[in-house]
Amino acid sequence: MKETLEKQYKVLSQIPELVVSDDEKKVPFEIEDSIQGKIYLVAVGKGSLKMASQIVEKYGNQVYDGIVISGDDEGFISDKIQIFGGSHPVPDSNTVAASYEVLDFVRRIPAGNTLIFCISGGTSSMLTIPPFGIEIDEIKVLYNLLLKSGASIHEMNIVRKHVCDLKGGKLAEEIEHINLISLIESDVPGDEISTIGSGPTVADPSTFVEAVQILKNLEIWDSVPVSIQEHLICGVEGYIPENPKPDEFKPVNHTTQLLSSSETLKKRLAKYLEGEGYNTWIRKEAYSGSVQQVAKEICGKAISILSGNNEITKPAALVYQGESTVQVKGNGKGGRSQELALMVALSIEGQHSISLLSMDTDGIDGTTDVAGAIVNSNTTLLARKNKVEPEKLLSDNNSYEFHKKSETHLRTGPTGINLMDLQIVLID
Repeated sequence: MKETLEKQYKVLSQIPELVVSDDEKKVPFEIEDSIQGKIYLVAVGKGSLKMASQIVEKYGNQVYDGIVISGDDEGFISDKIQIFGGSHPVPDSNTVAASYEVLDFVRRIPAGNTLIFCISGGTSSMLTIPPFGIEIDEIKVLYNLLLKSGASIHEMNIVRKHVCDLKGGKLAEEIEHINLISLIESDVPGDEISTIGSGPTVADPSTFVEAVQILKNLEIWDSVPVSIQEHLICGVEGYIPENPKPDEFKPVNHTTQLLSSSETLKKRLAKYLEGEGYNTWIRKEAYSGSVQQVAKEICGKAISILSGNNEITKPAALVYQGESTVQVKGNGKGGRSQELALMVALSIEGQHSISLLSMDTDGIDGTTDVAGAIVNSNTTLLARKNKVEPEKLLSDNNSYEFHKKSETHLRTGPTGINLMDLQIVLID
């Protein structure tokens, strides 16, 4: 069993290189027929540098001017494209300053020209201008409440769209006079374009009523700063206009192209795993739901294969992609991928040879410095021998500390890729 687990670890340890390969970083866009006049460029999110660099490489001198908001650094991509710093997963004052730069920039683009607006994961945080009467520190409180509440990305972004002057299509309303091409890299289950990055350049079907109801259903309404409560109630009562709606806001010169290399990544992973001798099964749709639900699904599938009650036979590899939710009740440190790995490790404890890789494909799980973890059916047994209590750490949402002590962390650094979370299970 020890030799098998070591073999599984070697196989899983190669996965991050496949995720961040040069081919995976290429953005597949075809927009030549939509370009008019000069090209102006805005790119926001964790994939902004990658996307902007490819636009500049492809169109060269046609790119007249541009702005990038990235969490990585500040500076210039070229003498025409300036990089501003933004914050993720919670916006800060630098984010607001950079967002005002974007707003001023797009307003000054002359009619008859083209704005290519690149959106990737993290845009919901990195592109933020609080409405009048709301301070950025109050927005921070709201974001932190949402992140700890167990809300889905769909629910979080409905709320976010109603407490920002750019999200939910409001930025698009500012630039009806120009030719707009939105290149949207999906990082959400279902690829709903109004949810990705909170949809600054597309119409928004959600409402103030939904935003308020979500906060109440999550039982965090009473903790939301009063200024934000008042803003949302004013929206419900009609004193603040709703975001532009799909049946009303239809600019003929605005187009969108959804970019997602999830399928490419899955094919790459399947080819690699099959080459390593594994019968490979891939979940067709991206998962969503609580981290407990996802862990239960993964473990159920793995154990059914072990017991011979599944159409997939050993040696088997299972591939999952999606975005789970974590309701934070403890005071620990961690992220979705680390918490899921700890839950799975507990569930498969003492089983036959099973190993799991669980990682955030952008290389940053939650607010930690790691991408995720690699665990197996011996992980929690060894932890107990070293006087580490996995259940106690899990109940305190302290998965980071568990993996640190167990030396199971997976580190990649920021990848420039954001294709949701990835889990791979190997069963021998």
